[in-house]
Amino acid sequence: MGLGIAVDVAIATVVRFRDSTMTFRSWTAPVALAHVLLPAAGYYLWWILGSAAPALSLPLGLLAFTLISLFLLEAFYEWIGSKPPFALSDFAAGALAGSGRATDHRSGMLAIMAVSMDALWSGPAKAAQVSSGNWGTTEVLLSFVIAGVVVAVVAEAALILANLLRRIKIRDLTKMSVALVLGKFAEMAVLGAFGLLALWNAFSPWIGLGSLFKCLGLAAILAMLLWLVHWNALMKQQRAELCAEMDSPGQGG
Repeated sequence: MGLGIAVDVAIATVVRFRDSTMTFRSWTAPVALAHVLLPAAGYYLWWILGSAAPALSLPLGLLAFTLISLFLLEAFYEWIGSKPPFALSDFAAGALAGSGRATDHRSGMLAIMAVSMDALWSGPAKAAQVSSGNWGTTEVLLSFVIAGVVVAVVAEAALILANLLRRIKIRDLTKMSVALVLGKFAEMAVLGAFGLLALWNAFSPWIGLGSLFKCLGLAAILAMLLWLVHWNALMKQQRAELCAEMDSPGQGG
């Protein structure tokens, strides 16, 4: 899960390579912290509700699947250059910022929130994994820390790469776009797997607890079909984002 929720952080960091204001203190550390606190908040909300009323297991599982699906749907629309029918991350980031809607995803705290919304939705999905693996309290707490460390490592590696890109002339936008589009495929497959696991476990009293690896295989197949159909649109939008970033003046430098 740490890798899954770190993919969008890596992509956002690399794509914004012209922004010289991104540092460990201003970017990596707060992003990693958000990827610890938000999953924990989502998980414990689901855990408290499920423990207080076991009958809520079915609707909570369905809601977790719906939230993750809406997030991925919004992300995919943006990845192909279309307007999503409902901007779940805008709504959530705006609510957390206390401003109704987030309109600037490229600066400060709102940028951090924008790349951390998947972490919030991963909390309910983690509840499904905890049930499947019969985790104890220590394992649950450690899982949040491990995910945060993974995000920090990935974010800092992406930041180092972004700093290198800022110093050199990019000659092949196509290869870079392919790498970023494949990274988005990985994000869709991994987060989709946790969404499917939440859906499966919602019906666990009747069909048994779900398997994360089976869900990952199914999510990867579904994502592959989307990528095959929309590959040209994904590449076109990714190249456009890279070109726009390269043409924009560097921030803070």
